[in-house]
Amino acid sequence: MLTGKKRQNYNKGKTERKLPRGAKMKKSLFSPSGYFFILLVGLAVVLWPVNLVAQEDQVQKAGIFAEEYPMLSDSDMYCSPLIWDQNLPELRIVGSEREEERAMMTDSDTFYINMGREEGLEMGQMFLAIDIGQSLPKLGYLAQKKGRVRIIRLEDHMSVGKVEKGCGDIRVGNYLIPFEEKGNVIGKDTGYDNNLKPGESLEAQVIYLDTDFNIVGSGHWALINAGEEQGLRPGQQMTVFRQKKVGFPREAIGNVVVVDVQKKTGTVKILSCREAIEKGDIVQVK
Repeated sequence: MLTGKKRQNYNKGKTERKLPRGAKMKKSLFSPSGYFFILLVGLAVVLWPVNLVAQEDQVQKAGIFAEEYPMLSDSDMYCSPLIWDQNLPELRIVGSEREEERAMMTDSDTFYINMGREEGLEMGQMFLAIDIGQSLPKLGYLAQKKGRVRIIRLEDHMSVGKVEKGCGDIRVGNYLIPFEEKGNVIGKDTGYDNNLKPGESLEAQVIYLDTDFNIVGSGHWALINAGEEQGLRPGQQMTVFRQKKVGFPREAIGNVVVVDVQKKTGTVKILSCREAIEKGDIVQVK
């Protein structure tokens, strides 16, 4: 028989007895918590390559969007110069509500138009205001887009319009033509180099600069003597060349994008240049 003290030591040893290490591991792996742990590890292994592919795809997309962007602003599309090569429009601004106070109209100003319901105008119609100026021999009239306007009230032979988005100087006497929404050009400035050979693609000449000076730089507009009939299209980029010395190779000095085209002329925006652009410079489609 065990004495009281020996019985106490025996029970203590029995209580502190531990399971073999392998038996404990087996029990923990196949418990509910063990199954959950195994499931998490499996999902991580399966999803890890998918996450890597998704991250790489996002990086590639970010790189693409960083390289390409809208190249034209609203001002480029609806405030730039052009050559008007048609008959003069019949629709015209003939007065304004604050004509005695100021000559120019800005956004939300109202004005009067020389036609109304009987001539086919409708409420809400949108028009583009243009200023048509001097005549250019064999080409048409030098004109400037002035912004978007809308019909807000109709009478039989007169109507009231409102300036929706002007370019700062819509005036009495400006003509109105139907407004056409233009799509932007998505891309990037491709720069300028001497890789193009003379006559390799469509060439034209700068005939007008939208400035009070004889030169323009990046961000300005210019007119060239090529248009729809020559195959010119909005969005095309053209390298600007200059022949500095007779008998010497021409030099590439800038890059432009076509904003708008008429029958025989086009409007371009200078994207970049290392020298100021002048009348007479040659542009060539890339």
